[in-house]
Amino acid sequence: MTYQQSTSGSSESPVLRAIGGFLRFLIRFIFVLIVGALVGAGLYYGVPWAYRSLVQPVQQNTVRVAALEQRMAQEQARLQDENLALQERIAALEAEMTALGEQSAVQTQDVNGNAEQIQQLESRITEVEGDLKAQQDVVAGVRSQLDRGISDLSEQAAQIATQTEELEGRLALLQTAQDVLRVHLLLLEDNPRSARDTLTLATAHLEQAMSLMPEQAATLRDLQARMAALEALIADRSFRTGPELESLWADVMDLVLPPASAPIGGATGVAPVEPTPTPTP
Repeated sequence: MTYQQSTSGSSESPVLRAIGGFLRFLIRFIFVLIVGALVGAGLYYGVPWAYRSLVQPVQQNTVRVAALEQRMAQEQARLQDENLALQERIAALEAEMTALGEQSAVQTQDVNGNAEQIQQLESRITEVEGDLKAQQDVVAGVRSQLDRGISDLSEQAAQIATQTEELEGRLALLQTAQDVLRVHLLLLEDNPRSARDTLTLATAHLEQAMSLMPEQAATLRDLQARMAALEALIADRSFRTGPELESLWADVMDLVLPPASAPIGGATGVAPVEPTPTPTP
């Protein structure tokens, strides 16, 4: 009786082990499918949103800069043409005044006989001087208007350049976040070598963002140090790698998303967007 029970238990043990192994494989496979679906959904919805929120404003600002430069060039050409025309008119008036002065000097030799003519010439000279002064005032006003226009256009161009640089920095951070997600996916696929290469690419994108966003230099240096520590975790196949990648991705996306109180693009009408949820591995 005891021998039969022992034989029956030993025959059922491999079957139970096979069923247990199959269940563990099935659970892992379902877990990988869920993580892949979450990562795919994040990329499917996050990349188009990032394109609308970051790339399109950069393109719009580039078009505005080109339009402002073209307008400034047209205004400069127009004002230069007006300035040249006014200078020619002033030169003609000065020549006329000189000729009248010489004529007056000649005719003053006979003051008694030509008093009336001298009076007319002096009146004409006075009119020419008044006309010359008016033209000089116009030239001064045109020059002042040109200086103000150039100053305003320069300030607008500087503002747009600053906004464009910030958007480029946010775009580099978005590329960094995508690289971090790709590292996570490669680690789930048990491909640590490609994951480390992708982590190097993410570090390069982060360095590009540091050059474009000097005001965030301290925060970005901290993220850079965490990326360097991640390489050691990946090499050791540490269980902390997944949570650290999640935390790093969330911190990078916090820098990518514009503040709700100051939407990107200023008065261009781009509304703030709700943050994308962090995928759970």
